[in-house]
Amino acid sequence: MLRATLHEQEIRQIIGVPGEGGLVVDGLAPLRAAEDRCLSFINHELTTAVREALATRHGCIFIAPHGSAIAGEFESCRVLEAARPRSAIASVLAFIRDERRQSPWVEARKISPGAMISPLAVVEGDVEIGEGAVIEPFCTIGPDVSIGRGAILRAGVRVCPRVFIGEGAVIGANAVIGSEGFGFVRDEAGNKKRIPHLGGVVVGNSVEIGALAVVQSGTMTPTVIEDYVKIDDNVGVGHNARIGRGASVTGGVVIGGSAVIEADAWIGINSSIRDGCTVGSRALVGMSASVQEDLADDAVARAPRPDVRSRSDDDRGSIGFGGRPDSIPGAR
Repeated sequence: MLRATLHEQEIRQIIGVPGEGGLVVDGLAPLRAAEDRCLSFINHELTTAVREALATRHGCIFIAPHGSAIAGEFESCRVLEAARPRSAIASVLAFIRDERRQSPWVEARKISPGAMISPLAVVEGDVEIGEGAVIEPFCTIGPDVSIGRGAILRAGVRVCPRVFIGEGAVIGANAVIGSEGFGFVRDEAGNKKRIPHLGGVVVGNSVEIGALAVVQSGTMTPTVIEDYVKIDDNVGVGHNARIGRGASVTGGVVIGGSAVIEADAWIGINSSIRDGCTVGSRALVGMSASVQEDLADDAVARAPRPDVRSRSDDDRGSIGFGGRPDSIPGAR
């Protein structure tokens, strides 16, 4: 849950829903989370199983589309109807950000005397840096960041606010951890506006993240990289994704938002995982494969092999955009 105390009347005012109500929620959470006293949104038709799960929740506020016909269905929860629930949640997130309602992860600045921090690094605000951590030149860290014992941040790393990095983790040169995710909604005029991503990033113990990798912040819950994950250079990890313990992600991979890579999976060079898809435990995704649907545990997914042939006499004289005209001196 994204911790931020909100009164129902505030929520109604933010999203433009009239009426009275006295519920108070402790924060925001995805609909799938089994959390009480939280604000969630419903953007699709509910299955029977989801309705039954929501009926067990207490003190929640759900934002649903107009005409959803569930307004009185949950006795101890409130349903507020809006034209665009996802856009309404984006407005609430913006309010939390602008009003500084979010509870911090780090309460006070605490840097261990045994941490080795380059004088050319920038460490902002309330951060925790553990014993033996190494921060190389030109890193920028914080605020609201925790870095565990023995972690190493190579030169030029950017650690954005609301990031937890575990013990013994290594972050490669010029990687960015906690950048704002790529998520937008349309306003009433049809123009795109950014959804604030306030969920942060959690990096586990003994994780390695390569140079120039980017791990985006989650929206309402953190993007999570579990213990002993190994991520190569030039990898992009989308917002709300989760990479399970011991998984390997090789160079050039793109992992879409809310995708899940389960424990000990192997993701091959230049492959991509579609947003929301799950790759099962110990599954293997071959190089350049595009995963468009869930993969079961121990599955193997490979890209089609290229059509390899010898060049004909007709096309042997051309490469790239076209042939070399005979009229150019020295073309032959």
